[in-house]
Amino acid sequence: MIPAGRTGLGTADVAKRMNRKTLPPEIRQTLPTPISREGARTTIWDAEQIDAHLAGREIPDLTVGTSSPEELLTADQACRELQGAVSLADFEGYVREGSIPGPDKVIDGVPHWRRSAVLAADDLLDRDEARLELRSPVTSASWGFYINQGRVPDPDITVAGVPHWKRLTIRTWDANRPGPGAGGGRPKGVKETKPRNTAPSPKREARRQRLQSLLAEGEVTSRAISEFADSEGISERTAWRMISELRGTGA
Repeated sequence: MIPAGRTGLGTADVAKRMNRKTLPPEIRQTLPTPISREGARTTIWDAEQIDAHLAGREIPDLTVGTSSPEELLTADQACRELQGAVSLADFEGYVREGSIPGPDKVIDGVPHWRRSAVLAADDLLDRDEARLELRSPVTSASWGFYINQGRVPDPDITVAGVPHWKRLTIRTWDANRPGPGAGGGRPKGVKETKPRNTAPSPKREARRQRLQSLLAEGEVTSRAISEFADSEGISERTAWRMISELRGTGA
């Protein structure tokens, strides 16, 4: 994985920085730890760490350069941390579908995210890391078939000949791809024979009131929401979606 905001270097790139044609094993062993996953066919290093090594400086941590990683951000602030043009509406949509995790804390009814959790959406994943990011990981063979058939988004970048996808790219694709049984339902053009029951469910309304009472207490932590979801028999994603609905209606 190439952490968000970092630059990856392949073997040829590092050799060029050292004015060498190749990198023999004895030279590789002296270099900083690669950022590519263990077992990856292609080794990738962090550019800043390599430059520090070659200059005889202390090797910087991969989080250096990320200002206040634990700082809490509102949705409006968080969407500006992501690379590319991400609107507030897009960000909130990513949260609803689970492409970006739910808030780390709710303060006075307002969700907040840790900066590091937001930036993780821009981490670059190689082919196998992307596969393991899926909600229901498939086999390597199936994943390769999806890629070859063009069923997966194009890579966001290629580093040292290795395609990489942003974590957000894979999560968003995964959240919106058809699941088992997709394509069912009423055929196009066929009208319903009886009207749908659009009356609110008493059970859901009661749950909504309990959540509203929880929010009224002020600061709500992720743990509190997790416990609420467990007690109600719903997913945390559903709980956060209900919070968004409550905020949207001003309730």
